[in-house]
Amino acid sequence: MLHGLWWKQISVKRQSIYFVNLWSFPRKMRMTLIIFTPKSLLRHPDARSSFDDLTEGTKFRRIVPEEGPASERPDQVKRVIFCTGKVYYDLAKERKQHNLEGDVAVTRLEQISPFPFDLVRAEAEKYANAELVWCQEEHKNMGYYDYVRPRFLTVVANKRPLWYVGRDPAAAPATGNKSTHLNELRRFMDTAFDLSAFLEQNL
Repeated sequence: MLHGLWWKQISVKRQSIYFVNLWSFPRKMRMTLIIFTPKSLLRHPDARSSFDDLTEGTKFRRIVPEEGPASERPDQVKRVIFCTGKVYYDLAKERKQHNLEGDVAVTRLEQISPFPFDLVRAEAEKYANAELVWCQEEHKNMGYYDYVRPRFLTVVANKRPLWYVGRDPAAAPATGNKSTHLNELRRFMDTAFDLSAFLEQNL
């Protein structure tokens, strides 16, 4: 649907991404850049960028692969969580609390459209023994799940499922109740790091 359009859609989590995107195109090239970012990351300590991230030679990465202990032993990783946006910081914090940094890899999609088929394929092949999970903070019928799922299945030739972790479908984008919101977050964070969550489920 988007192949004939000249635009790029990204989900920003660090200040440096603004910089590298604004300066990554030749001056004569014009492209519409659509940026999605929450205000909660404006002063988030883990979302800060150093000056080294803004120097010559830096470039935009369509995905940010796992770079921690899980990446050093990919054959032993049990689950790869793909995500985009600020939910990454919740996942990173939760994974550390569960002491699962060697068992669960978290890969961030920085560019949503055009979809980075080649890089997602490389990640799926790297963690060949792991479950593939898409995690989003939005409700299941919102966010990017319906967009990324068929593309993930194309990447793996429908030989591996893509499991969903996030909020249940809803008519409204938010509950309007802080307690309910936090309970929903807690529930899907628990699911994200419950390595037995999908063992008995069918697609």
